[in-house]
Amino acid sequence: MMIKTLLVDAGGVLFNNILEETCFVRDLARRYDADPDRLLTEMKSSAHHYESGAGHVHGVLYDTLTAAGAARAHEFDAYWADQLYLASVHCYDDNVAALAEVVRAHSGLTVVLANNEAEHWDELKNAHFGHYRHFDRLCSSWRMGQVKPSAEYFTTVLDHCEAQARESLMIDDRAEVIDVARTLGMSALHVRTPAMLRSQLLSTVEGSPRRSELADAGIDGHGVGSDVSRGI
Repeated sequence: MMIKTLLVDAGGVLFNNILEETCFVRDLARRYDADPDRLLTEMKSSAHHYESGAGHVHGVLYDTLTAAGAARAHEFDAYWADQLYLASVHCYDDNVAALAEVVRAHSGLTVVLANNEAEHWDELKNAHFGHYRHFDRLCSSWRMGQVKPSAEYFTTVLDHCEAQARESLMIDDRAEVIDVARTLGMSALHVRTPAMLRSQLLSTVEGSPRRSELADAGIDGHGVGSDVSRGI
C-alpha cells in the first residue's frame, strides 16, 4: 500500500526525550528540594494533564512538585523552568534532514506532527527551533485534546487530515504507540534509536525492504491542528 501520510513524533525522533534522557527532573528536584525519583514518578503520572491541553504545564509542574513533597515548591519560578526546558532540548538535525530527503523524493506526502507535548513547551520549542515549518499539519496532543497512544488520538488526527489508516505511517519511539497504530491498520516505524530513522525512513516509505527485514527493524508493513506551509 502506498504511504500518503507520515505521522511523526517529536521527542525521541526529532528531539531528545526530556524526562527520560536529560537532567531536567534532577535539576528541578535540586532547586526545589525534592526527591528526584519521586518527582519523576509524579511528572510521568501527571503528564497527560498538560499534554491534553487540560492544564498549563506551569500549573502541573507546581502541583507535581507539591505532590512530590518538594520543600520549596512555593518558590516555583516559571521563567526558570522554561529556560531549563530549552537548555535540555536537543534537536536531531540528521533526522530532520532525513525527513527532508523523503519529502523531496515524495512531494505528495502529507507530513503531520503527531507528538505528545504541552502547548506552552511546543510553542516555546518552535520559537527556538522552528520545528513547525517541517510539517503540513500540526496535530500535537494539546491541539487534538487527546494523548497518544489512545485510539481516540489517532482517529481524531486521521479525520482532521482526511487520511486513511492503511495509507499512513506512524513514526514513534514508544512501543505502545506503535502497537496501537498497527492495531488500527497503520504502517509503523519503531525508532528505537535516533540513528534508526536515518537508516530506515526512505526505504520504509518506498516499501523497498523485504518483510523479514521490516520485522527485524521493528517495522510493520500492514496495510486538530492548524495547517502550515512546509519549509523543509
